[in-house]
Amino acid sequence: MMKMNVTVFCVVFTLITVFKWDNLGVMAEKSKCDTCNAIVNNFEKGLKKTAKSNYGGGNTKWEESRLGSFATSETRFVEVMEGLCEGEDKNCPTILEENEELIEKYWFSFYAKGSEEDMKMWLCVSNMKVCCPENTFGPTCLECPGGKIRPCKDNGNCEGGGTRKGTGKCNCNTGYEGDLCDSCKDGYFEASKNDTHTTCTACHRSCQSTCWEEGPKGCDDCKTGYTQTEEDGCQDIDECSAEASPCDNGKYCSNTEGSYYCNSCHKSCDGCTTFGADKCTECNEGYRLEEDRCTDINECTEEGGAELCTGEHRSCVNQEGSFSCDCDSGYIEEEDQCIIKPPEPPKPKQSSKSAKPQKSTKKSKSSKKKQKPSLYVLGIVLALYGLLGKLANGNFIVVGVLTVIVGAYIHWFATQFEKF
Repeated sequence: MMKMNVTVFCVVFTLITVFKWDNLGVMAEKSKCDTCNAIVNNFEKGLKKTAKSNYGGGNTKWEESRLGSFATSETRFVEVMEGLCEGEDKNCPTILEENEELIEKYWFSFYAKGSEEDMKMWLCVSNMKVCCPENTFGPTCLECPGGKIRPCKDNGNCEGGGTRKGTGKCNCNTGYEGDLCDSCKDGYFEASKNDTHTTCTACHRSCQSTCWEEGPKGCDDCKTGYTQTEEDGCQDIDECSAEASPCDNGKYCSNTEGSYYCNSCHKSCDGCTTFGADKCTECNEGYRLEEDRCTDINECTEEGGAELCTGEHRSCVNQEGSFSCDCDSGYIEEEDQCIIKPPEPPKPKQSSKSAKPQKSTKKSKSSKKKQKPSLYVLGIVLALYGLLGKLANGNFIVVGVLTVIVGAYIHWFATQFEKF
């Protein structure tokens, strides 16, 4: 069994590794696009920050107009660059270093000359080629289904939209389906539809699956627990009002919307309408009806109660709904008789000097045997593999080397483990 577990573990780990690094390209590409967008956003923040540091105030346009030669100077560019990787993106410093010349070119060729060139489009889409324009996807930035303006008819998201990856398939919002998310799923109906828009609204909770309008009247069929009426549509069935209760004896019925549930009666009841000793239809054995509620009978004080418990040194003790015959204090039950409780035997005296265990001078033969490979060590190796893989930041050479090393260790581990 252990050999099989080790083999299964190695196979599963290999599959996870292949899947993880096979999808790393998609994740890394998405991360680069996000990082580029963050750089552009921090660029805008840097402009505002450097403007306010020279002229305190809230009007950015006024501040920019008063900056003079500093507005487009290299000094200001350096200050802005220092804040481009603010945040927790670990990929940013590497990507920024690789594309610093592009950002410098944008500064002096476009921003310094007052050009309206959009930095995100120029840097992330046209030059770094890690992003696509909004509502386009894939290596060549194809339009998402439904077009750039209203992809997926505004009822879903284009897979990979804005990146160089993805299939462009529409991931529809709740209630919508179809290639363009322009149809309603079961449980929803078309509240409105034309050539450009489709609005799907949820059916009433009493509908089985489909409906044609809002409310219980719009149901094509009713769910179990509802009945179809001509005037009001699907209405709740009160199962508890039936002549025969759907609940077992000792339980009472409570109606809910479209269903019911059964709860246990009070312990004093043999059948009830709701919970409580005053809601019993009949009283259980050991109880009787007093003042419209089932109350406990004290069998010990009833007429003939003294004869319930026979034998010496035995007394009747009332219980909820019953009674018991217990031995008096100082007596114990033995063979259906109450006998005097024997005294407890004295506790043995402890020796004042406890013998110290002898230390073995002989080395165990088993200590010389070869140790079984430790599962804890394997866990540490896998944890380090995950950590180093994350720190590699998508560097496939580093990832490949790590995978080969860890794979070799797992092969050795499985081989050694099977010897035990």
